[in-house]
Amino acid sequence: MRYSLIVLELADIVPRRDPSKPNLFASITIMPIAERFELIANGRGPKWLARNVRTLRQDLSCENFTPDYEKAKSYKSESVSALRSEGYTVNRNTDIWTVYVIELHSSAIQEPGEGYVYVGETMKTPEQRFTEHKNRSKNGKTRLFSPVVANHGKCLRMDLAPEVSYFDKLSSKRAEAEWAQHLRSLGYIVKGGH
Repeated sequence: MRYSLIVLELADIVPRRDPSKPNLFASITIMPIAERFELIANGRGPKWLARNVRTLRQDLSCENFTPDYEKAKSYKSESVSALRSEGYTVNRNTDIWTVYVIELHSSAIQEPGEGYVYVGETMKTPEQRFTEHKNRSKNGKTRLFSPVVANHGKCLRMDLAPEVSYFDKLSSKRAEAEWAQHLRSLGYIVKGGH
């Protein structure tokens, strides 16, 4: 018995993360890929897939790659992560990260330069994050806010944020740091931007 990775292209059952990349379903199987595809396409698979299968993505699937179930699970996880980082919506996961900028009251510092701002990144909406900061929100004992924003946050400044979506946490974190540095180079005093 050997495991395969099957990847199917789907109808838009959830919004696309990248408008140019379709929804996908990825799973491991011990059946030959073509046989498993036929079963799923004919309604013998997860109920949410019924009538939503468009085509088998042979280019993204991998036939008979390992007899080890744990290796197969790991390979699937890595493949799904790679597809998601390219912007595909896989297995209905629509997470997208955004870099946001919050204007801080310049009266809180002596020399605000071009402005005093906070740079962050989130998979929530920037509006939700701003509210969490201002309300000093917590998740159990975990703090979901920055004290500088809680104390000095004035308003969202999405006009100062990049107009880009990020498809994984690592890219978002990197972009947050780069954007904070970019704003510093323009003369802004920047908090956050970890």
